[in-house]
Amino acid sequence: MSKKQLLLVGGASIVVAVLAHALFFYETAAGRFMVGLNDGLGQILPFKHFLYQQLKNGHWSYSIQFGLGAGTFSQLAYYFSTSMVYSFSCLLVYVGEMSGLIANVDLLFWGKAAVYINAARLALILFLATSVFHYMNMSLPYAFLGAVFYGVSVMYFTHGIYWEFFADAFLWLPLLVLGVEKLIREENPFWLIAAMSLSLINNFYFSYVHFIFLSVYALLRWLIRFPEDRLTINVQLRYYVAIAVLSFFISAVAFIPAVSGFLSNYRPPFTDKVPLFSVHDNLLYGSKFWLLPPLFVLFACIKQLYVDKTARLFIVIALLFCLFHYSPFVASVFNGFSAPQFRFEYIGTFAVGGVIARGMMHLQALTKPDLARGVVAMVMIYMLAFLLDDTLSLPFFSSQYAVGIAILAVVSGLAVLCLRQSRQRVALLCVLFIVCQLLFINVGASTFFSTTSTKQASERFMSSESYDSPQQGELIEQALKRKKHQLARIEWMVDFRNNTPLIQGFYGNSAYSSVLNGNILQFYYDHLQIDMGRESVSRYYGFGDRTNLHSLMNVQFKLVDKKEETAIPYGFTLFSENDRYALYENQWLLPFARATSNVFLEEDLEKYSPLVREHAMLEGIVLASGKATAKAVPETDVLERARINAVGGTYKNGTLTVTDKVGGIDIVFVNRAAEEIDDYVSFYLQNHSKTAPRFTLQVNDYKAWRKSRSSIYKTDANDLTIRVPSREIVSLRVPKGIYTLKDLSLQSETYQRLQYVYAREANKPIHVSFEGRTLRLSYDNKKGDTHLTVPIPYEKGWEVSVNGKKQQVEKANYAFLGTAIAEGKNEIVFSYLPPYFRTSLLLSGCGLLATATWIYVRWRSTS
Repeated sequence: MSKKQLLLVGGASIVVAVLAHALFFYETAAGRFMVGLNDGLGQILPFKHFLYQQLKNGHWSYSIQFGLGAGTFSQLAYYFSTSMVYSFSCLLVYVGEMSGLIANVDLLFWGKAAVYINAARLALILFLATSVFHYMNMSLPYAFLGAVFYGVSVMYFTHGIYWEFFADAFLWLPLLVLGVEKLIREENPFWLIAAMSLSLINNFYFSYVHFIFLSVYALLRWLIRFPEDRLTINVQLRYYVAIAVLSFFISAVAFIPAVSGFLSNYRPPFTDKVPLFSVHDNLLYGSKFWLLPPLFVLFACIKQLYVDKTARLFIVIALLFCLFHYSPFVASVFNGFSAPQFRFEYIGTFAVGGVIARGMMHLQALTKPDLARGVVAMVMIYMLAFLLDDTLSLPFFSSQYAVGIAILAVVSGLAVLCLRQSRQRVALLCVLFIVCQLLFINVGASTFFSTTSTKQASERFMSSESYDSPQQGELIEQALKRKKHQLARIEWMVDFRNNTPLIQGFYGNSAYSSVLNGNILQFYYDHLQIDMGRESVSRYYGFGDRTNLHSLMNVQFKLVDKKEETAIPYGFTLFSENDRYALYENQWLLPFARATSNVFLEEDLEKYSPLVREHAMLEGIVLASGKATAKAVPETDVLERARINAVGGTYKNGTLTVTDKVGGIDIVFVNRAAEEIDDYVSFYLQNHSKTAPRFTLQVNDYKAWRKSRSSIYKTDANDLTIRVPSREIVSLRVPKGIYTLKDLSLQSETYQRLQYVYAREANKPIHVSFEGRTLRLSYDNKKGDTHLTVPIPYEKGWEVSVNGKKQQVEKANYAFLGTAIAEGKNEIVFSYLPPYFRTSLLLSGCGLLATATWIYVRWRSTS
């Protein structure tokens, strides 16, 4: 393109991007944001604000505030830590903040900024897609029209609202296609190296999606050859291997830590049957992911267009992805062979844009009979899709939106028939179709705002009791001022928003992210069987009101809502309160760092209950391997002095059948000992029905919500341990149904061990300081302790030195950091870098050097 054309396309891209977001600009001005209420306010905004503050303070790799502590560069790479759009946004915001143009960069700022970031990204997408279509021999007006149908699409706005980082994938796809075409047509590999490197750096998940697409695209380009193609298939293959290796090397500094973080995550394997084919929505009328424009359906029905190889290529890709859209198996493949997720249709949207651009370019050359037959076929397809969809009602026109789309399809066909005679009329058609697409997306956005919970994502909501109210902040501030040391934690979460600590600015014990530390999740699911109140993957919260764990993990305060029934753990006393909330303080808080000579082994504790494992952690340290120096003391199962009665049904041979609306079992004691404070009730529970909805499990006053077995977000952690205050009767209740209820045990906690350990360690000071990615500890070991542990999660990337000598980091207490220590004075330094960071940095340097050398050699050979 000439400079004039570049400016024209760039200006048009900005104008269209702004107009496409017109409704969202209006809503933002009214205090409502282009952000989803759930994941948007629960993950997207908190992560953006949190990472910005980290970057601004120079702490880019680790934070003790994310959950119980996490490597943010690796674990948040799925979201924003390696996103170039986000990084550039942060740079602009930082410059604005330093220059005084931006006064306060808080969560509200990121909510207001969402529409500007999405619009700017869309403008760049339109420019890139136009450039790629133009490179593939499409005239600029038609290339721009195709780009509009790609960018100004349902999926772009769905991604932009709910999962903003998904929308970045729209940027890299055109560049990848351009890279392949540059290679095949010009034997120029460097565009593809750049595109693949950028994609790999930006997001490892969508790099995988792009890898599948590029494999399909390359195969189709072998089958559909263009006259301008220069490379044979064999030569292409050699180039692809070299390009893949160099791209991997260049991106290694971001890609390897990100993939390492993903592989260190724990998620139960998806075991449900994945069907090959399933009709789950209507691509012509009502898909929330991908809505086919009538113009594409028309051109796909015109036989004459298939003669054009470029049109044929894009039609085949678009139709192939339409087929993929109805295949849960393919959706599973694109999601790493996990649960089916339909996140890849933007690829089909790009192909649809290519079909429309190429079809409009050939419009004048198409014969009237061919066009007429295409219009008739299109109308028949829309009628058939309408009649076969049970959710649409033809006699009563219950779906006004569907009727509008049907009318648009007919009008589009007639417009093409009537306005194709001259270039000026076709240009007018292009303008009309762009205007229609802008109207369509804004009307759709208006309907979306009025019919979904997104309208609640507002400035008002973000200062409410359901998100972050002043009354909550008042008590959080008091807790922060009273903290016994820098790293003490507060247990508090608003309405299942596990990232509340990031929102309200304190060290908590909860997190919500698709990528989490697998050691922590297994600590919750398996080793300690901690119930979080609400079953769901990708989350953890609290410690099941188990005081031993609160004390071990340095939870000094617990904030509760007085309007909700909330259990207060043993040893927590009222510290402060206001009209709505109460703040409790832990009287048995143990030191952050603890030294011991009592070593327990995980394998020795496998046969014991979670309570015994808690006691082992209190009395010493639990290691995965090594030599044990202490033995666990089993706790008495007090079920031996109780009887079990079925309530509202029957209980026999491990099967609980509830015939009443709610039923279960009662564990009845004749009397309880005065020192028995809490009961740890352990059991295996699973609903026999795979289709039953989620249900409430209640043990005495404690309630927990269990997922349906058909849910893709179930944890498959069915061995549960529930802590409740000791009573004469322990009741377990579930809704009507048939359940497996087995491995029942009940142990009582007197807290004598906790009190003893608290008294023993009160005069055993270990100085602790934490800054950025480094934890420093000073300990004068006068009592022959052999190991030290801290409640910071163990993960790849941690290193430790004792008195200047590097040594092995131990995984202690199932999921946390530990190390061996020496007698006398110990200066211990734990430091963190993203996994394999030094190696990956070296690889990136080698990749850049090799690519630069290749460019230089080619330049010398052609000059």
